[in-house]
Amino acid sequence: MKPILVKSKTGSFSLKIELPGGKQKALHSLYDPVQEAKALVERFRCDGKGLIVALGLGLGYHVNELHNKFPDTKILVIERSHKIYELAREHSPLNKINDKVKILVVDTPGEACKAITEHRLHYGFPPVRLFVLQAARAIFPNFYNPIIEEFKSITSTSHWDKLKYAKFKKNKLSILVLDFNYFLTREVKKAIKRTRHGLSIVRGSKDESPAGVLKRLFEAIIRHRPDFILTINHHGFDEEGILTSFLESIEMPVASWFVDSPNLIVKEFKKNVSPYVSIFLWDKTYEEDLRDLGFEFVHYLPLATDEKLFKPLQLTPRLITSLGAEVGFVGNSMVRPAEEKLEKLPSEIHPVVNRISDILKSERISYNDAVKRLGEEDRALISSLSVEQRIALEGAALWKATMHYRLSCVKKLESFHPTIHGDEGWHSLMNGNCKIRPPLHYYKQLPKFYNVCKVNFNATSLQMVEGVNQRVFDVPACGGFLITDHQKAIESLFKPGKEIITYREQEEIPELVGFYIKNSYARKEV
Repeated sequence: MKPILVKSKTGSFSLKIELPGGKQKALHSLYDPVQEAKALVERFRCDGKGLIVALGLGLGYHVNELHNKFPDTKILVIERSHKIYELAREHSPLNKINDKVKILVVDTPGEACKAITEHRLHYGFPPVRLFVLQAARAIFPNFYNPIIEEFKSITSTSHWDKLKYAKFKKNKLSILVLDFNYFLTREVKKAIKRTRHGLSIVRGSKDESPAGVLKRLFEAIIRHRPDFILTINHHGFDEEGILTSFLESIEMPVASWFVDSPNLIVKEFKKNVSPYVSIFLWDKTYEEDLRDLGFEFVHYLPLATDEKLFKPLQLTPRLITSLGAEVGFVGNSMVRPAEEKLEKLPSEIHPVVNRISDILKSERISYNDAVKRLGEEDRALISSLSVEQRIALEGAALWKATMHYRLSCVKKLESFHPTIHGDEGWHSLMNGNCKIRPPLHYYKQLPKFYNVCKVNFNATSLQMVEGVNQRVFDVPACGGFLITDHQKAIESLFKPGKEIITYREQEEIPELVGFYIKNSYARKEV
């Protein structure tokens, strides 16, 4: 599409666009584009509050009039064509406009939506008022229509006023859950329903843009008026803090429950810090890290179990025979997760990963404490990495250390020919004195396995310095028997030796397992 500069009847420049096939369409009046712009802006309903987003630049007559009418209002102009922008710079009144007007030329609707959202964040997340140059929309419908659709639901200031309201005024709460298909989200939603509090859900996907999540969240808040928003592992929140900024601007409380290392998720993304965000941690070790980041409200909230799912079951003899095991372990070998993180790092960092991993697998301490034990050269090398690389480094070290730790623990079971349900990585680690079977479906198969396994074994991921994992709750809920490594948190959750059996050193594993395999009464007592 070719822009053609023409003179209007009144002497001002106007603009035509030559379409494929030779047909031409005018972007402005061919008689008096200045007067036309004044009329368009006069019909534009806006109180001057918020951010005006003008879709379509043309020669900028309407932009100039918007600025004249709303001199104190920020104006963001989105244009599709670089050639149109160059003509506007040369032949329009835009040179009279101050820094309250920003013009962006972008290639796709997705880039435009992202830019609009980022500018709202920069300006304190005001409401958006769209001004559409309809002639530009008619010429570039595939570009401008998706943008209009994306922001249609959040452009009204009357809607914006509905986002702020009093909360926690009733005994029955309204809770909005961000659901990104993480397995524990299902349990959280079921628990909320059981407590008879109100539940609403905004679903999303891992790689979705902040604008997409924001649009659905905006609509859900107006419709359901939640008392707070609940998310697991900060799902739904972006690195730039766009969602955090929006929720803070409407004074919306957020509860974020971390059931994985928060350092791998928000440690480097400080724009997510807000006084309206309360952090809950499945491991107390990370409390200081999160407070150092700037979060005011940090609480310990251990894992639990869904006793409606994990419970004693009456199983058929055939199923017991096919699924049962004297000693069983369910878990990832961590071979592939460690490799994936290493692939994101330059090769010269790999020896540093190995050194951190060696420290972690020899002593259960935090990743930060392990890094402090490195030499100055290693620490300087880590400091030189990008944010994404530092996060990958921490993940690689933790997963590699966990792989070696789990392997050394499971190898202590070899004389009992254990059954391992996990990933393909186990085939490369074990020498054949065990049965390696595919992963179990968490909801359909895992409760059955815990019911028919004589001794369920556990070796906790090293991202948990003090905490205990899901298995420590799920197995006993099934009436199953568990032997697990001794984590500090166990002492406040169970009576060790009576309600749970633990090993403090790997050398204890064969004797403990052997004793409880032979003593069904002792297993039942525990």
